[in-house]
Amino acid sequence: MNAHKQIAIQALQNMRGDNTARARAAFRGMSKPQMQEQYGQSGKTRAQILSDYETLDARIDAAIAWIKSIPENKLQPDTTS
Repeated sequence: MNAHKQIAIQALQNMRGDNTARARAAFRGMSKPQMQEQYGQSGKTRAQILSDYETLDARIDAAIAWIKSIPENKLQPDTTS
């Protein structure tokens, strides 16, 4: 795999982090009414926080899939600078 492609994929994987897993662990066992309560000073419910993290993960996964789909011969680094 092209080195630039690997760096882009690694950077996106690092962006993904573990927020979703940590939120799931923190909210495990919560009832539906509890998931609808505001969490701390966030201004969001537990359900909204979890949904936001899951949405971000899905967007990052889509970006990774897009990068992986680019043919190697289309990945030429810009050497004009």
